[in-house]
Formats: sequence, structure tokens, C-alpha cells
Amino acid sequence: MKIAELLLQTLEKNGVRCIFGNPGTTEIPLVRLCERRRRLKYVVALSEVAAVPMADGYARAARSLGVVNLHVAPGLGNGMGGLYTAGIAGTPLLVLIGGQDRRFLHTHPILWGPVEKMAASVCKAVFGINTRYDAAYNTRRALRAALTPPYAPVALVCPPDLLEQEIDARPVPVAAPRLAALGAEDARNYVRFLAQAKRPAFIAAEDVHWNDAAAALETLAKLYSAPVYVAPYTGVLPVASGSRLYAGYLPPSHRQIGERLAAHDALLFVGGRGFRTTLHSEIRLSQPKAWIGNDPAVLAADGEFTLARVADTRAALVEIAKLARSRARRRAAARGSMRPEAELPARDDRALHPTRAVHALLEKFRDAIWVDEAGLSTSDVRQWMQLPAGEYLINGSGGIGWGLAAAVGAALACRGRQVVAVIGDGSALYASEALWTAEHHGTRMLLVILSNRRYSTLNEAAGRLTGGALDLFTIEPPVIDFSGLATLYGWSYAQASTEEQLDVFLAAARRGIGKNTLLELKLDPAVKPVTASRHF
Repeated sequence: MKIAELLLQTLEKNGVRCIFGNPGTTEIPLVRLCERRRRLKYVVALSEVAAVPMADGYARAARSLGVVNLHVAPGLGNGMGGLYTAGIAGTPLLVLIGGQDRRFLHTHPILWGPVEKMAASVCKAVFGINTRYDAAYNTRRALRAALTPPYAPVALVCPPDLLEQEIDARPVPVAAPRLAALGAEDARNYVRFLAQAKRPAFIAAEDVHWNDAAAALETLAKLYSAPVYVAPYTGVLPVASGSRLYAGYLPPSHRQIGERLAAHDALLFVGGRGFRTTLHSEIRLSQPKAWIGNDPAVLAADGEFTLARVADTRAALVEIAKLARSRARRRAAARGSMRPEAELPARDDRALHPTRAVHALLEKFRDAIWVDEAGLSTSDVRQWMQLPAGEYLINGSGGIGWGLAAAVGAALACRGRQVVAVIGDGSALYASEALWTAEHHGTRMLLVILSNRRYSTLNEAAGRLTGGALDLFTIEPPVIDFSGLATLYGWSYAQASTEEQLDVFLAAARRGIGKNTLLELKLDPAVKPVTASRHF
């Protein structure tokens, strides 16, 4: 068989069902073979800026390997921002890069570039199909690396002339290394760590999602009546936000984190790569700290961990809970919700308050998968969401332009589910071409665009850094016509500028969204979300 066929069959053997990409000439061998396949589909995006987040969103929603195909050096360059985001969030992603035809590579032809060096800056490993002798071996190595924690993008460079060569090899499933559970003595040490505290707290991050450890984490937290905080910028909700133990996302501010955690006399970090914060401030976390996770490079934000082990978080938490259940003194059950309190503003029939709009949408679509790139309204979403673990996604890197395309990937991964993407009007312009892929494949997304015609998040930061908003952080005039964007890609369009209009839309959607729909919420830029102070 051809090397291209071997590559595709190997992906199929390892459970891959979608390759996302914006193909060019060097991808023709792969695309041609994908056209005749039943188990593996090539999902065309109109740019690499959209393709990478689609693969990322697909992987996070399905808790599986994502695969994206990038077109040589320019395509890789276009996709590098998305690869950076996937790496920060710890998404397992296999990146198939179309290397240029080696027969005239020495002439530096069009599309030539140092793809290995470029990929190495945003991937944890880079492999290449160099000859027909190493093709099967390096394909398996790349897959194994992508499926081995700590997760991050892994590149495989695929020159088209080699993909057309014949090879005598069989595709096989890869047996990637798995993390182990804790040993008995280590489990006892964690139990001692928690037992010595009167007010312990847990801080959870992405490893909980990828190790399917949400239920185990909540079980252990219940034994100690301890809140579960989510580390800032965690890319996938690691614990059910409907749980009374959910204490919300920590703000991306060292100072505010220190204030939120000051009442606790022991902190157990479950997964993650440390606190990702935005604006500089100092932090003091003098209480004992322990950690369990996938990445041995993680360091404590202040001081050292008292106890730290690399382990499968689900197996580790189950083992700790088993031991704790038999030894720990009984603690009073937590009463009420542990998330910070906030009040909804009063209804104003003349305008639409962003907080009330977010709350109404969460109430209506509480069974949906939510993808959030709402800017300053993000903290409102986290305040009132009642979503299961794994069903709330953010980019995790702090950049923008990821959310819309990632929501399309999530919708393709979870065909039977309603997907709601709540996106700021600035973010929605970065990869709006993803709307074409969604319509082409018949998803049923609701895209909510918060249209305040400002980079409100940047103005919030400017207010703290310079004392006021900046004129350049506006995106009017002209006022962007999002109805035209919906028409361009065949989506339905609705808009609301008052709460009454939003009520009418939600009443009409009582059975869910049957067709891809763009809902534009026209907001007063002077009105801030209730929880805006938590954003930095």
C-alpha cells in the first residue's frame, strides 16, 4: 500500500474519525484517499486559523486525540497561534504538516520553509516521514507521543512524494504509555496531608478532564467538606459547576488568588501547570501545598510543594479516597454553594443588561455544551453556569479568536448535543470562516455574539493600568453588521437589544436550536457585567 494509505489506516486503528484541515497541493495524496473512506472524514476548513481550533475543540469535547492537517510553512504559520493554545490547555493533538516535495527541495521552491523548527516552537515533539523505511515507525512514534501525558500538540511532517511511495507494512494500534496510580505509602502521605488540615481546599485543572477524574475528585472533596476551585484559564471545566463544592474559577490575579485561598490551611492541586495570570501582582500562599498531576515540570506559585507525585489523577484520587474513608474523622457536610455570591441586577425594559442576558441563556440551555470566549462576560458565565464537568470550554491561553471555530469542532464531535458558543464581537471576527464548515456539515449551533462594539476586556485592563479606557479599543464606526455575516454563510440570524426581545427568542427556542443560528445581543458598552472585577 501507499504510505498515505498506511498513515490513514493507522489513524483509523487508533480511533481517529476526523482530520481537520485547509488542504493545499501537498495534501492531495491524503485528501484523495479520504474521499473514499467511511470511517475517517476529512473536514475542510477555510483557513488554518479555523482548522486548528476545530481540531482542538473536537478533542476536548470528545476527550480524545484531535488531528489537524496543515499546509507546509505558510499553513503551519497560520495555525501556530492555535497550536500554542492547544499546548497551553494540554490538548492531545496530532499535527500532520505537508512538507514540500523533496525532489526539488534544494531549490527552495514556493511554500518551502523550516517547518521542523517552526513546529518545534509550539509542539512537544516533531517527527518526519523521511524514507519509506521509517514511515511506519515514525508515524507510530508521533501517535504515541501525542497520546502520552503530559498532552500537547505533536507534529508529523509528511512530504507528498513520500506519501505516494509503496510500503510493505501493516497499520497497528499504538499502545501509549499510561500514568500509574499512587503506591500505598504515597496514598497514606496524601491522607495525612489532608487530615492535618481543618480547612483544606482543592484546586483543579485540565489533567482532571483528560484523566476522567471529575467524579473521583468530587468524592474526595466531599469527605473533607472542601471546596474545589478551578485554576485560572483552565481550558475544560474539571468538576461539575452544579456541585455545591464548586467554588468557581480563581481570578487570573495573584493578589486575588491569595485573598480567595487565605482562609484555607492546606491546598491540594490536582493537575495543571501552575497559575496562569494576566496582570502582575504579588502572591503569598504560605499554607502547605501538595500536587498530583501529569506534568513533572509544574512548580508551586509560592514556595515548594510539601508533596508532589506524577500519577493518573483519577486512579490517585480513588486510592486516596478509599484510604481516607476508613481513616478520616467525619466532617460536617458542606451547606449551600461554595461559589462566590453575586446578585442579578434589576430588570430594565429599556436595555439589555449583559449579566441578565448571560443568566437567561444559561437557564435556557443548561443541557448544552458551552464554549466561552465572551471577554468581560466570562466571569458571569462561570458565576451562574450549572454545567457538568467537561462541558464548558475556554481557550486557556488568554488569546482570542479560538472560541467560534472550537465550538464547531465540539459540535462535530458531539452530533446529538446542543452547542452554545458565547463570543465577544471582536473575537468573532478572527475565524468567522468556521461558520461555513458548520453549515456545510449540518451542525445545530447557537452562536451568541455579545456586541458592545468595544474591546471591553482591554479597556478594563487599561482602566487598571492607565486609569481610563482608550479610544483605539473600539470597533466602531462602522458598526459591524453581523446579520450580513450570518447571511454569507447560510446561518439564521436573530438579534435582541432589550430583555423582552431576548425573551421572545428564548420562548421560540423552547425545543432547542434546530438550525445554525447567530444571535446578536446589542449591548450598551457603558454597562459592565456584574462580575467584571474578577477578570484581572
